[in-house]
Amino acid sequence: MSLLCVRVKKAKLQGPPDKFNAYVTLKVQNVKSTTITVRGDQPCWEQDFMFEISRLDLGLIVEVWNKGLIWDTMLGTAWIPTQKHLPFRGGGPW
Repeated sequence: MSLLCVRVKKAKLQGPPDKFNAYVTLKVQNVKSTTITVRGDQPCWEQDFMFEISRLDLGLIVEVWNKGLIWDTMLGTAWIPTQKHLPFRGGGPW
C-alpha cells in the first residue's frame, strides 16, 4: 500500500463570477472525495486529501464541477498518472 496525498488549491474559470458555484472531485481506484463548494470565477479550496492506494498505474481523476439547482455541470477533467509522482521526495507543486 502507498499513501497518496493531494492538495486541491484553486482555479481560474472563464465567465462571469456569479455564474460559478464550483467544487472538485478526486477519484482514485474505488474512492471518491469532494471539496466544499465555492462561489466565484476564482475559487480557492486549499483542501488536503489522503488516499491509500494499492495500484500505482491507475492514476488520479480530477473533475471540476459547477453546482446547479437541478443537476451539476462538469467544467473540466484531468487524469494525473500517480506512478510518475511516487515516491514523494520533497515539497513543491506538480
